[in-house]
Amino acid sequence: MHRIINTETGDCLGVTDSPVFIKPHENGCFVLCPEPEAQGVSFAGTVYQLQDRPSMGGGEPVVTLEIVDAGAELAAVQQTAADNDAMNVDHELRLTMLEMGLADPGESI
Repeated sequence: MHRIINTETGDCLGVTDSPVFIKPHENGCFVLCPEPEAQGVSFAGTVYQLQDRPSMGGGEPVVTLEIVDAGAELAAVQQTAADNDAMNVDHELRLTMLEMGLADPGESI
């Protein structure tokens, strides 16, 4: 997998398993090309300039591609979802206790 990083802000713009490599054509359109010829990438309908490649001349945001382990990314997302589920269950329990009068409203539960 590839993480698309905005080089100016450091923000992750997204993750893709198949980057769409592009370069400008002489008619002004962008065309697909192999990675060694690429000057940019297209992601979610937006064109980005690849860092350290010849400029495409349009002022596109500059990005870099970072290879990431998809398994580790998926495991992190699953752990976050599990943590959120646990917090939601705890929150619902606390609200139920307050509604049933089993906890003092001023008490931190």
